Amino acid sequence: MMHRTICNRRHIAIVAAVFTIGASEVPARGGVVSPKLATHLRPSRQSSTAVLPVVKYTAHNRGNIQVAIANNGTFGTFGETIRDPLTGEFISSCVYPKNSDILYLYVAAFWIGAVVDRDTLVSCGSEDFYATAEFWPEVEPIGDFRYRSLDINSPFYDPEALSEQDILCEYTDTIVDPRLTGRDDTDGREHRPLGIKVFQRSMAWSYEYADDFILFDFEIQNIGTRRLRQLFLGIWIDGDVWHVSRRGPIGWEDDIVGFYRYHPSKECALHTDTVNIAWTADNDGDPVSSGWDYRSPTGIVGARVVRTPSDSLKMSFNWWITNYSDVKFDFGPRRAGTEDEPFRSFGPRLGTPLGDRNKYYVMSKPEFDYDLLFTAVDHQFQGWLPPPANAEDIADGFDTRYLLSFGPFPSRSRGSGARTSIVIPPTSRRSGIRNTLTSITLP
Repeated sequence: MMHRTICNRRHIAIVAAVFTIGASEVPARGGVVSPKLATHLRPSRQSSTAVLPVVKYTAHNRGNIQVAIANNGTFGTFGETIRDPLTGEFISSCVYPKNSDILYLYVAAFWIGAVVDRDTLVSCGSEDFYATAEFWPEVEPIGDFRYRSLDINSPFYDPEALSEQDILCEYTDTIVDPRLTGRDDTDGREHRPLGIKVFQRSMAWSYEYADDFILFDFEIQNIGTRRLRQLFLGIWIDGDVWHVSRRGPIGWEDDIVGFYRYHPSKECALHTDTVNIAWTADNDGDPVSSGWDYRSPTGIVGARVVRTPSDSLKMSFNWWITNYSDVKFDFGPRRAGTEDEPFRSFGPRLGTPLGDRNKYYVMSKPEFDYDLLFTAVDHQFQGWLPPPANAEDIADGFDTRYLLSFGPFPSRSRGSGARTSIVIPPTSRRSGIRNTLTSITLP
């Protein structure tokens, strides 16, 4: 047995896809060419003219977790820093605790998928190659952020506010210019819109009992002419964990992800509460010779769905590693095919669901992947494919992203809508999640 000890979690924050069996070669991490190192890919699609939409950023900084928000269905800054338009201070994707310079996010994006006529379409704010941007705001000033606050001392005081810092924006998936949206090379086509408009409100508080989470509320409206059937929503998170002094592969290639279903009940020791939190953490908290210090990311940040139009919706949790240099080392947990459910090939990649049709398949197939820590465990008796050749390397932490998806929502005709809420919260810092991760034993 191989024993791995995971750092004791002092802070917990929550922010609300050609495989060769038995291959012996293992990819060298240093040889992987990641688009995260090519920052020119992202800014090239952002317009600054008066006739095209403008992607803007702002930040939640009211509480103990700081999160950068964009008006295009994404949050996080692709590893860069932005200037908060309200305070003038620079802020990164997701910092926790506040002002610690410890980051827990590269970028996250909203995904929406549906069956339209006889096709499956997915619109997303970003994806694994960071070259797709299918949500765009209206031209200025319509597409600008709006602010509200319950704080009577705030310049944005509004009795209609729901928190101390409401940030509102709206965006659509109706732009089809491939220079802005990118192109779906997997399905061999340009962006095909669902014809939807998203009204987004994110909220933050400074109260001690609510200062370490952000709440996102989404209202999706069908503004097109076609009926949207079997609608699924998803939050895709590329949650890199590092201190700003460790920016680069040294910071993003040792992260772990998982799904925390149950937590011991405070009211009754014999019962558990269902929490359903998808999470990201550093594999060991990046200790230095003297132990963990102010640069050590010893927290956990995740996402949880807290409201849907129906309690009967199905939920899925999937994670994968996008290998940019050698597709045969692309990996994500996949179930073996059966007579009733044949295995679906994603092409040369095993884990990364490229293209609308593969994305929709992952979003709509109820599945909960095992945690990354258990990649080296053989799960074939539970119906999974065997571990990859580099399973132990993956289980020790990697550059990983996950998708938390849920649906289906009832069919939506023109003018109809759906609402959902996602919390990006830290649970209690005394939460037992950290204890669950303290000691992991792998074969």
